[in-house]
Amino acid sequence: MEITPMPTLTTSAPAEAVAPHAAATFLTLMPAIMSAARRHFRQVRCHDRRHDLICEAVALGWLWHLRLTARGRDSAAFAAAFAVMAARAVNSGRRLCGCEKSRDALSPVCQRRRGVTVSPLPDESGMIGNDLDVALRGNTQTPIPDQVQFRLDFPRWLGRLPADKPRAAKELALGHRTRDVAAAVGVTPGRISQLRRELHADYEAFCDGAAT
Repeated sequence: MEITPMPTLTTSAPAEAVAPHAAATFLTLMPAIMSAARRHFRQVRCHDRRHDLICEAVALGWLWHLRLTARGRDSAAFAAAFAVMAARAVNSGRRLCGCEKSRDALSPVCQRRRGVTVSPLPDESGMIGNDLDVALRGNTQTPIPDQVQFRLDFPRWLGRLPADKPRAAKELALGHRTRDVAAAVGVTPGRISQLRRELHADYEAFCDGAAT
């Protein structure tokens, strides 16, 4: 076990704000803060993480209480709202010593906002055949034989399509949305969805025939 010292916290509250009655008043707020935090984080499965979040809510509430006391405000006058706001702030990434980084993939806030999923590496020593084997590959360049095949076959395939389909095929190949392609071609989005399936099947059949 290693004990890491906590960083020194600098608050905006002046020294005279930490009066003897401030701690006593906060002790009356702690049950409400802990109760609100338990309700707010009841869906967190990990017991240790849930306990850490509850402690962060209490610590953040203490910091807010000191600031309000320095301004002459009584936190106990709105204890229920105060407790809920502390729990919500922690859930949003606020911490006593700062905020969680919204671009950190290991941060739950980042995972929730950006739809990031963090999974452990497989227990097996080899990665071949695993889904992560494909996900971790950095080479996204199309192999040269496939590039040559596409450059030769795609223009030939476009030339054999009916007059109303080549433009839609080009727009879809460029990655445009169904609605935009429909507006450019002058048909309904439903028709573009049908064309996408028809063109996909026709191109695969053309490539199979060209290969044979």
